[in-house]
Amino acid sequence: MAESIKQRDLRDKQRGLKALNSRDAASMDLQRKQMAIWDDGNDDRRYKIAKDELTRLDAQVTARLAEIKSIDTELSTITDEEKKQKRTKEIEDKKKEQAKAEETFQREKAAKLKAEIETLEAAQITADGGTPGIKPYEGDNEFVKDVNAKGLKVTRNPEDGGSWVSGTEGDSQVQQYIYIGPETKVPLFMKEKPGQLVNDYAPSTSDFDGVAKRVIQDSIKSPRGLKGLFDDLRGAGLRIPENDYNRLDTTSVSFGQALAYALQKHTKTMVNDLEQNKNITPKSFFKYIQEDLKDSGVGGPQVSYDEYVTKVDEAESDLNRFFVDYLGRGATDEEQKKYYKELRALEKKNAKVTTTKGTDSGGTSQVTTGEYQLDAEDILQLQRGIAGKALDGSDIDVVLKGGSKAAQDVNSTLAYAKKYGITLSNKDALKYVSTSYRNNDKDTSKINAKLLAISKATYSNLADVLSEDVDLEDLSANYKYTMRQILEIPESQVDVLNPTIQMALKNNGNKGAMNLTEFERALKKDPRWGKTTNARETATGYANSILRNFGLIA
Repeated sequence: MAESIKQRDLRDKQRGLKALNSRDAASMDLQRKQMAIWDDGNDDRRYKIAKDELTRLDAQVTARLAEIKSIDTELSTITDEEKKQKRTKEIEDKKKEQAKAEETFQREKAAKLKAEIETLEAAQITADGGTPGIKPYEGDNEFVKDVNAKGLKVTRNPEDGGSWVSGTEGDSQVQQYIYIGPETKVPLFMKEKPGQLVNDYAPSTSDFDGVAKRVIQDSIKSPRGLKGLFDDLRGAGLRIPENDYNRLDTTSVSFGQALAYALQKHTKTMVNDLEQNKNITPKSFFKYIQEDLKDSGVGGPQVSYDEYVTKVDEAESDLNRFFVDYLGRGATDEEQKKYYKELRALEKKNAKVTTTKGTDSGGTSQVTTGEYQLDAEDILQLQRGIAGKALDGSDIDVVLKGGSKAAQDVNSTLAYAKKYGITLSNKDALKYVSTSYRNNDKDTSKINAKLLAISKATYSNLADVLSEDVDLEDLSANYKYTMRQILEIPESQVDVLNPTIQMALKNNGNKGAMNLTEFERALKKDPRWGKTTNARETATGYANSILRNFGLIA
């Protein structure tokens, strides 16, 4: 992108300032050395002159550094604005192209353009400080704007003790606190404005100490004073020992834990209530702890965290496999480093949280949340993000954009294929589902019909039996049971794709599956049978029968 005239002027000024700054710095260095020499010689007058000159130069350098920083900020703003304008034009052009494609029934092209537009719009939302995929709430007060801008959401089930509100801060999702202070006096015309929040609102932040300071300051100003805050926290069932309570010790661990828990609960309640009930005028923090924070558990919570840590070599192996499968090359060192950094951030966010609370009977109860390890969809989303634009419109891209439903459809396709004796890789299943999504199919019924047809062709001897109601799992049930009994192997090692079960089902191409008696004979010829208990008992019984016939034993 060519630089604008303003950018060139700014860069010229920036270079000139840096050159001056370099000369000033060299001059300051010389002054310091002179001062050191003169100081040794006790020449007070010359020392003072050099010191004054050094002070002047220092102020000059500081001023130029500030000006350089200001130019850097302005250049960055111009660049961001140019990128935004370019993206906006690209989105508009693609929307026109998409409309033409739809009018001329070029469905595949229209779907591809739609996906490209969504990617560009998501990048625009991210650049504006928002979170793609999160629908803004209606309302124009500070609370609603803050939730929209930060993409705040409850990351765990709001009914259990391990959930909290997270939002964007920098490049990652971090736990957030919201503080709504006491009601404030506002002009009457503001009260008439729809959605006006008549409270002192502090923007969401991960800085607990900053929020705690505001809560303490507001409680001190209130008629009930700081003691009122301690009373409310204890009244909600949060444990603050008598010693800390008597001293109103806001630096104590017990007070910090109680306040953090109350703020988390209030933030979670506000964001959840906004999402579920569109409530844009939540209670202040003080009203909440006085009126609603009654079910927090006697003694307050104790929270511990446990997270899974993927080893570097495992992560590199996983990413390389993904890149080879979908891009035909291995991942670069830079891609590997970025992937591991993002993977560890996601694992930390996904930590298992155990919340221990006291009970009225004097015991404790525990609630555990979090998945500990990430699921396959989380990993794929992360790997797809590292691959970037190279995967736009690919099978994996289409499926991942389909979210949890697409992931369920992939798993459903794999399970259906297995039931009908078809070996299907994850990549094959992704292709089936992505094709289905491109065709705007409502469900996986067409995929299932195709798999059933493949199964009938593969097991032609059973084609007249296989149907939507009868699958190979059904037909193999007796064989699997017999195999487990005779070969004495665990149930987990015997499924419809087991080679021995396949032998029985295919029956050497003869019509119908193998006769069960014939299958038992085949099992007893299997080398594994000789190592079983029932084989030894059969052999012992056979030997005893011979000895008995010869009268050698009774």
